[in-house]
Amino acid sequence: MEHTESLLDYAFREMRTRIQNGTYPPGSKLSTQEISDSLGISRTPVVSAINRLVAHGLAVALPRRGVIVADFSPQQLKEIIEVREMFELYAVKRAIQNIDFSQELLDEMEQVAIELAGIDSENYNLATELEIRFHTLFVTLAGNSQLTKLYINNWNIGSMFQIFMLSKMPLTKHQPSFDQHLEIIQLLKDKNEAALLEFIPYHLTPVYGAIEWITRNGNMDMQDLYRIMAAKAEEKKKAPL
Repeated sequence: MEHTESLLDYAFREMRTRIQNGTYPPGSKLSTQEISDSLGISRTPVVSAINRLVAHGLAVALPRRGVIVADFSPQQLKEIIEVREMFELYAVKRAIQNIDFSQELLDEMEQVAIELAGIDSENYNLATELEIRFHTLFVTLAGNSQLTKLYINNWNIGSMFQIFMLSKMPLTKHQPSFDQHLEIIQLLKDKNEAALLEFIPYHLTPVYGAIEWITRNGNMDMQDLYRIMAAKAEEKKKAPL
């Protein structure tokens, strides 16, 4: 098979996707031979790609155990989401400034938001990919390539939690959050900076609620998790400005 990208980039992208969608779950060992066989390429680019996964925080090299997929504590997950929120809030002003010159990006964001709003109830991997794509495009709209690179690296880690949430709960429970992407689009079009700065933290409150639940209770009962997510979102919505 021919690849338009380098074999290293191809191997890295494929392994990252498998980590994000749960094919390689947290704590699982990354076998160079098995991966090279499954990708149909030699071991050399696979070894380099695994080293890159370690550098990006997606995997951990352990003495006598080899390299395993990284696992994170609730506190680490909370910190990842906090960084994500910081990036997105920073991007708001610049995204609004650039919106008149970035119609292509805005159109793509809108298409992704529409797909999310009508997603099949069982397509967890696609839901995760679209969620990541939408918010990455939003940060890209700010026009700062270094900011976008840092954001993508953070999402490489944060998306593992995203797929964990999605795969444990029916997508119908996430529909209100998916629909909010269309509201973000409208606020961008309206150039309503103040409302967007308020809306982004509100959009993330269910994620914080889920992390809080994991911290307190460990193993999750999905109905209880959904209730706490909904309650957190409602609290944020009713909070005084």
